[in-house]
Amino acid sequence: MKRTLYGSLLLLMVMMLFLSCQSAVSVNRLNAEDDIDLSGNWNDTDIRIVSEALVESSFSSPWISQFRMKHPGKNPVVIVGTFLNRSSEHIDTSIIAKRYEMALINSGKVDMVADQSFRASVRDEREEQQYFASEDTAKALGKEIGADYLLQGAVRTNLDQSGNQTVRTYYVSAELIDIETNRKVWVGEETIKKLIKQGKYKF
Repeated sequence: MKRTLYGSLLLLMVMMLFLSCQSAVSVNRLNAEDDIDLSGNWNDTDIRIVSEALVESSFSSPWISQFRMKHPGKNPVVIVGTFLNRSSEHIDTSIIAKRYEMALINSGKVDMVADQSFRASVRDEREEQQYFASEDTAKALGKEIGADYLLQGAVRTNLDQSGNQTVRTYYVSAELIDIETNRKVWVGEETIKKLIKQGKYKF
């Protein structure tokens, strides 16, 4: 009887110890610029590399200077369109678009207007002001700035696998389109290629 009781208590203690070990959590804060790749999937390092490359490519293209020749003293106005995820994994493409947008605005060479996801709320607020704000502070209707160019892009992937090795390639493209003429004034693409090796035996 005592042996059974002792055995049960020992088993209970072992289970509690096991559960306490399983629930332990360790968190380390990292530098946002550190390159860390755990799984080989799309990550923040890829976003940074792609965004910087596309921004550099677009600024080296003559579309800004060509616009200013036709419209002296004016910056081209850009609106962000759709960045499609046509890859084989979940990728939040809005982060790429936002990084690109930040670079354009901070350069001082380009003006940006609100995209569809924010435009509706701005218009609702402006409409509300017509009824509830004072006449001298209410913002007028019909004063929006029309965009000259639409920015859009896509992410695609290609997989090549043999045995325990996989080559995963990401193709990230972006383009600026003249809204009035549908003419593409800039097209850029950045490629990320990764070799992923997996252990043959898992325990």
